[in-house]
Amino acid sequence: MVAQQTLPDGSGPGQVKPRPYRRRIPQSLPLTLDGMFTSVAHRFPMARAVQEGQHHLSYGEAETRAGQLASALVRDGVQLGDPVIIHCGDHRQAVVGQLAVLKAGGVCVPVPAVSRGARLDRITEVSGARVVLCSALTRPAWSYRCMSWVLDDPATWSKVAAQRPDPALPRSGHTEAAYLLVSDADRQGVGGYLTDHRAWQLALSARIRRAGSAHDGVIVHHPPVRTTTLPAMWWAFACGGTLHVPSPDAGFTCSPAPKRHAAAVFGPDEYARLLKSLSVDSHPVPPRLTVLIGGPCPRTVIDRHSEVLPRAPLWVEFAAADGTMPWTVQKFSPGNPSPEHPGASRPVPGVQVQVVAPDGSAVPTGRTGEVRATGPALPYGRIRSADGACLAEDTAPLLASGRLGRWRHDGTLEFCGPASVPPPAARPRNP
Repeated sequence: MVAQQTLPDGSGPGQVKPRPYRRRIPQSLPLTLDGMFTSVAHRFPMARAVQEGQHHLSYGEAETRAGQLASALVRDGVQLGDPVIIHCGDHRQAVVGQLAVLKAGGVCVPVPAVSRGARLDRITEVSGARVVLCSALTRPAWSYRCMSWVLDDPATWSKVAAQRPDPALPRSGHTEAAYLLVSDADRQGVGGYLTDHRAWQLALSARIRRAGSAHDGVIVHHPPVRTTTLPAMWWAFACGGTLHVPSPDAGFTCSPAPKRHAAAVFGPDEYARLLKSLSVDSHPVPPRLTVLIGGPCPRTVIDRHSEVLPRAPLWVEFAAADGTMPWTVQKFSPGNPSPEHPGASRPVPGVQVQVVAPDGSAVPTGRTGEVRATGPALPYGRIRSADGACLAEDTAPLLASGRLGRWRHDGTLEFCGPASVPPPAARPRNP
C-alpha cells in the first residue's frame, strides 16, 4: 500500500521536518469544511458529490472512504496540524484525500497533477510534509521525497478498510489551518499561505449571498486542487451540489456547460479560450452564471462574454496571494452595457483592502498605489520559504497583491496594472 523511506534520523525524506500549523486561539464558530461535508452526506448520502466524465462519487461514499482513510492516517502517525500533500490524478481521489486529511486534523497541501521536478521539491521544502496522498499516475514523482499512499490502488483500500474507525475523529477545528498553498513567486521570502476553516466559510457564505446557491452544481475544467478548482468544489459541497468536471482522458479541455442550471468557475485566461470555442457554436448552452477567479479580468473578455452569452450573469472575483480567497468582486448583469471602468470592483465581506504608497502609507482617492489586504476571510499566516517557519500564527498579515490600483470616488477599486517594484516588508495586523 505504502512505499516508505526514512532518513538516518528516522524523520522521513526531506531536510525540513513537519511543523504543526496550529492556531492557539479560541474557536468562535463550530463548522469546519469536513463537518459541512459530513452534514450534507448524512442528509443526502446518495447525492453525487463529483461527476467526472462518466464516473461519479456520492456524498455517502466519499464520507465513508474519507473516515476510513483519516483513521489510517492517524494510526500511521499524522498528528494535529501536520501537513499532508494531495497530488491526485482525478477529482474523486482528491476529494476523498482532502476530506481525510481535514478529518484527521491535518493541513491539506494541494499539488496539481501536472507538477513535477523542482516544483515538488519546493512544496516539500516549504511545507515540511512527510506524507503524500497520490495516484498511480503521480506516485513515481514521490519515490524519494515522501511516504506515499496510492488512492487508486485496491491494496491500499483493502488495508485501510480492515481497520476500525478512530473514535477521536474528526479532529479539525474551525480556527485551525485547513490549507497551505505554496506560492510560485517568492516575494518577501514568503513561500506559502495558510488559510483556516473560518476563512473558507466566510468566503463561501459571501459567495452564496451574492451569487446564489450552487445546489445544481458547479462546473470546472481544471485538474484537481487548482486554485480555481478548490473554491468551486467547496461552493458546490456547501450547497449539496455536484462538482462537474470532464474526464481526465479528455485532458480537462474546455467544453460547454453540462447542465443549464449549474454555475461555472474559471480563471480569466481559461474563460477567454472557452468563449472563443463557444463563439463558433450557433446554440451555446450557457451556465446559470459564471464566476471568474484570479487576476483582474481584461475588458476584452467581459465584452466577449456579453456577445457570446448575453443572458448569463458574470461575476469577476480578484484573488491574490494564495489565489483562492477573493479580495474584491464585480458583477456584470445581462442586458446592461459594459461599464466605462470594467476593472472597478468592491471588497468582499471579511476583507479590508488598502491602496498604499511605497512607504506603506495610504494614498488619497484617485491616486495610484499598490493594493494590499487583510481580514478574517483571507490567509491568516505566511510560511517562510527558507525554513518552513510560520511568520504570523495569531495575527492576520497584510498581504501584498503585486497589483497597482486606485480608489474611485464611487467607492470602487480600479486596478491599473502590475506593480513594478516589490513592496517593503509588510507588518502583521491584528484581525
